[in-house]
Amino acid sequence: MRAAVTTAPGRMEVREVPAPAPGPGEALVRVEVAGICGSDLHFFEGRNPYANYPQTQGHEFSGRVVAFGDAAGAATSAVRVGQRVSVEPLLPCGDCYPCRKGRPNCCTRLKVLGVHTAGAFAEYVSVPVGTLYAADDLDADLTALVEPLSIGMQVVTRGQVGGEDTVAVYGAGMIGQAVLACAADRGARVLVVDRVPARLELARALGAERVVDAGSEDGVAAILDWTEGDGAAVVVDATGAPAVIRAAVDAVAFAGRIVIVGISVQEVSLPIPEFTRKELTILGSRNNAGVFGQALDLVRRHGERLRTLVTQRYPLDRAPEAIDFVLHHPAEAEKVLLDVAPPERGA
Repeated sequence: MRAAVTTAPGRMEVREVPAPAPGPGEALVRVEVAGICGSDLHFFEGRNPYANYPQTQGHEFSGRVVAFGDAAGAATSAVRVGQRVSVEPLLPCGDCYPCRKGRPNCCTRLKVLGVHTAGAFAEYVSVPVGTLYAADDLDADLTALVEPLSIGMQVVTRGQVGGEDTVAVYGAGMIGQAVLACAADRGARVLVVDRVPARLELARALGAERVVDAGSEDGVAAILDWTEGDGAAVVVDATGAPAVIRAAVDAVAFAGRIVIVGISVQEVSLPIPEFTRKELTILGSRNNAGVFGQALDLVRRHGERLRTLVTQRYPLDRAPEAIDFVLHHPAEAEKVLLDVAPPERGA
């Protein structure tokens, strides 16, 4: 089969590789569309500490079930051969403390499709049957958006976002937009801060009540003005920038929540008095824990609006070019898709 293989940091090539054979409890999926994630860029550039090369990346995708590895797997699967599926790409151990507490998203031995095992930048991928979600009612593009939307769903779940809340989201990349979509779906009022006008316009189209251009307007002042001095009930960092996390402490309401989903290796200094004075709740958010189905439902209900998140697409044979485009044109690339096995139009 064809696969886009990252052979070393900064190097990707499309080559012929052996097709996977599903084992017991696994299904073979023919990949239709795969999305390029920010974490794919980290892996490609050699900034993922768990990266091993060569590796086939890709964990956001749609596909169709081709076969099951055994009769038992077929019998226990919620899907059948031929169905379109979205795939939850997490492979937890099931035994460690977070797994035992029902939080396998932060499993101490977590493996992720496309990082630790061969992923979806290929014509076929083998996955556990329990990771499959039927999506026959969606097209291939929308099905591929479910996984990144699940990241936003985890954020609003961690932040306990409800209909009475004001939510300020720093960062209007794909994850920030996912948070916006999930929070707005819960009835919250949402403000989005970013430096890229095109991303802010997209946020407005997705339901942001107010957008703030951080290049010309102070985000904290705008949030305080928007909330009539209260501060936002929930502030979400989807940037990983220390300055933004520091600003969140000033922008959040007393008794408010800060949720950090942005990824960074940097450290941040925070004022200790504000922890007690505001009685803050500061939370991390990683992957998703049991909310993948909710993300799928959100895409079903708001698919046409969410489709605007797709900004570019490339065939699998041009995957190296697609990665290069995302790396060097971040302001233009919201969600870039690879057409691996393009379905018929309208399918």
